Amino acid sequence: MLSEQPDIGLTTPYMRHYLVEALLITGDRDGAVKHLKSYWGGMLRDGADTFWELYDPHNKAFSPYSSYLINSYCHAWSCTPTYLIRKYKL
Repeated sequence: MLSEQPDIGLTTPYMRHYLVEALLITGDRDGAVKHLKSYWGGMLRDGADTFWELYDPHNKAFSPYSSYLINSYCHAWSCTPTYLIRKYKL
């Protein structure tokens, strides 16, 4: 998945969490940590006060709600990095 970019990219933290967990399960701890810091850290660097429902680091104006002023109505994925950190002792 990392070497061959799919036609449909991962646009949600929900899907990114599965990618990071797959990296951990297959033994690529460094890759998992790097991706976690890059993706969720990118949201923080871009000013997130809670993690966004959808985040495209290559298109900062992306919004599923037709306005860059609204980037999320959901912050449930803020628990995902802490789950992975605790479960895999990152």
